[in-house]
Amino acid sequence: MNQTNYIPTTVDQILVPHKDFQRAKARIETHLLAAQSYQEPTCLAVVGESRTGKSRLLENITIQYPKQRTSEGAIIPVLSIRTPSKPTVKALVEVMLKEIGDPLWYKRGSENEKTERLYTLLKQTKTHTVTIDEFQHFYDKVSHKVQHYLSDWLKIFVDRSGLMLIVAGLPDCMAVINQNQQLRGRFLAPIHMPRFDWANDDAQGEFIACLESFQLGLKRYQFPNLTSDEMAFRFYCATGGLIGYLAKILHQACLNAQVDNKLSICLEDLARAYEESVWVDTLLIENPFSKHFNTDPDFASLNAARQIGTASYEEFEPRLKRSKSKITAAEALTQ
Repeated sequence: MNQTNYIPTTVDQILVPHKDFQRAKARIETHLLAAQSYQEPTCLAVVGESRTGKSRLLENITIQYPKQRTSEGAIIPVLSIRTPSKPTVKALVEVMLKEIGDPLWYKRGSENEKTERLYTLLKQTKTHTVTIDEFQHFYDKVSHKVQHYLSDWLKIFVDRSGLMLIVAGLPDCMAVINQNQQLRGRFLAPIHMPRFDWANDDAQGEFIACLESFQLGLKRYQFPNLTSDEMAFRFYCATGGLIGYLAKILHQACLNAQVDNKLSICLEDLARAYEESVWVDTLLIENPFSKHFNTDPDFASLNAARQIGTASYEEFEPRLKRSKSKITAAEALTQ
């Protein structure tokens, strides 16, 4: 394969509207329709683990309200930003100004001056909703402290602008809202985006339906039957029920197929794609696409799968391959 004949895998373009995604989207759309008639601003938080589809949900909402260019200037119904990794009020305002298209967003100016400019531009662009992704950055994991000054600014911003606010982040972001009483009072009940759980029949069925959607969307490639019990369980153990990891593995498998100039993707190809696309902090976990992998669900495999995507893997037996006894370095040298 070379640059002239590369064909995008289209995995990222495939939207899988599973029940939790549809439920979350419907709830947001309901308030989007009515928010402009509310006397008080509406605030919603989308909460879930990494790779559960939160960012994709916000993207899908934003696409429905595209930016427009008129004779009067730019119209931006929904302003979407991502929280800076080390957020300050000034940094957050600058990100918003840049997304609006302000050519002076990076110029010198005080926090108050830039904030006032932001209010002016939001009115000019007729913005009615702001979405903020990666909201957990408002919470410092090292010190376990909330950026209170930043959350206070956000509360004032919502009140003064009157805009609807939608934030999305990891479960840590709940601390930002919970520890600011006034901000918490402006938020409706959170929207949770859970991972799929194989032990739950409904969630298992939804996960298999997602596999079917991907297989239909990638019909250019010849996959094994992804919806079979055996293959679906392999994918669950490889992804932990996280839709983002599922997309990563399929994208890598399709990309490798193009490099190898083939359209057929077998179990061995999926094993390779898993090894190349999924980050794990240990090499002791058996590849779920290995021919020797036990495809009969058991407590160990389900428990191990639930740890995928978390900060670190816990120890599971017998899924993890480890020595039966510990020896010292000196003993190892004498063996």
